[in-house]
Amino acid sequence: MGLEELQPGNTLRAKATAVAAFSKFLKGEEVEEEFVRKCIEADESGKSFVCVMDKFGMYLAFSEGKKGKLLARNTAMQYYRQAKIWLLEQFPQHRASLESRLLKMGKTLDSFCLKRDGGGFVTKAPPCTKADLKKMMVYLYTNSCSESDYQDAALLCLLWYLFGRASDLSMIKKRNISIDAADVFFLRLVRVKTSEEQGLSLFPDADFSTCPLLAVALALSVQAAPSPALIDNLPDQVLQTPTSLSPDVPLVELLNAPPSTSGLSTPVPPPPRAGTAPTIYAHVNRVLDRVCPAAGVSAALTSHSFRRGGAQHANGCEKMTARWIFDRGSWNLSTTNKGFNYIFNTSREDHMIAKVLSGYKPSAAVHLQDLSSFDADTLDSIARFQRVLFAACYQLETEAFNINRKVLDVLTACLVRHYPVLKDLNPKSPAVNRLETCVAHAGRTLADLLAWSAHLAKARNPCKESEEPPHHHASANPTQQSQAKNRRSSSTKPLSLNTLSRIPSAKMPAWTC
Repeated sequence: MGLEELQPGNTLRAKATAVAAFSKFLKGEEVEEEFVRKCIEADESGKSFVCVMDKFGMYLAFSEGKKGKLLARNTAMQYYRQAKIWLLEQFPQHRASLESRLLKMGKTLDSFCLKRDGGGFVTKAPPCTKADLKKMMVYLYTNSCSESDYQDAALLCLLWYLFGRASDLSMIKKRNISIDAADVFFLRLVRVKTSEEQGLSLFPDADFSTCPLLAVALALSVQAAPSPALIDNLPDQVLQTPTSLSPDVPLVELLNAPPSTSGLSTPVPPPPRAGTAPTIYAHVNRVLDRVCPAAGVSAALTSHSFRRGGAQHANGCEKMTARWIFDRGSWNLSTTNKGFNYIFNTSREDHMIAKVLSGYKPSAAVHLQDLSSFDADTLDSIARFQRVLFAACYQLETEAFNINRKVLDVLTACLVRHYPVLKDLNPKSPAVNRLETCVAHAGRTLADLLAWSAHLAKARNPCKESEEPPHHHASANPTQQSQAKNRRSSSTKPLSLNTLSRIPSAKMPAWTC
């Protein structure tokens, strides 16, 4: 029993498949595994190891799959890498001397397979642009007829803003959203690929249809029952098959009698596949297949259209030159990048990215709107309205079902402010009906709800970049007029180095609030 048995099932299956391909290669060459092992052990220079991997690479380059076609580039490279790692684990004495050479051989195989398959770019899912996201969100808000439509809208919106895998959203809980000390909406999640916990910032979008805060508020307000999940209509994560461990052996016996190997040792057998239950990727693809054609999105979007890569470049900004920052922390896939992660992957950089994605300039001051601008009597009425609106996540006994009060104030302000536009899109939508019903339960009228919305709509806009206005002063002094005339006439003369040295430094554009 060892740590190798605790590896994920997909990792063990990939390794077992590659080892099976290597065994098939040896069988085709009419060579026994025991003979290969003895040759590699006897050759201290590592030439036998290189010959085996070189011949195996040639086998993969021209091998045919089940359908009579050559192995795909990714399949061939996966077999090569897994077989290389498997052999290096059995013959670690060759790792230091052969690792760079084996890596070069792998690059040669990868380049050949790329050119063999057409020499073009690898076919990838088209990126989802913000225009595509807006079309889908407007369609869902306009044609919403059930609570799941708002859950799907929040799913697509968060996928676009987080630049991640669909499985990342399945681990977002209500307790993972908060507001930090700088009044920034903060969302914590775990990246499934890297198993890293990240905190990402979100800002209210300049366009209500693509605003992530509005999408989250709508999804939470229509929840029919308490749930710890932020989006409660997503499929549960596929649980790993229980690992069957081999009998435990005391450490003393292992040290006294190390296990002997005869032939190439077989890897740990992978666990059996679990039932093919629908995953979150299938759920996202079903939503996109239903929404994209009806919303007028021409691109064939899939769950891969929201990942980093094409999506981050399609939605980038010319002022954000460091493209890897757009990975929002997902780029540090190895421990060697911890230093870069500490230096560059800061909350300030993430704020800049979130502002660009929300339609603002990287240095703009975007204010998070809450209910603090109302008077005490109005706040008391809004509190009763809020208690009914977010009944599934407000002051419940189970803490996992609740949301921070400060977050609820921000989400309530977002919903109230955009009530008129939601009603204009679909007057009979579930969200509009719920807002109006909750106002009635709070003892207020629709006129009060519209008054609250109008009050919030008067809030100040984010700061914008502006130039200092020119100052025009009328001067009655002829001496000043003549001096100004001389300055204008001298501006047409060619500048010398002495003239340039006397010019004061230009002022930078001012940020006005």
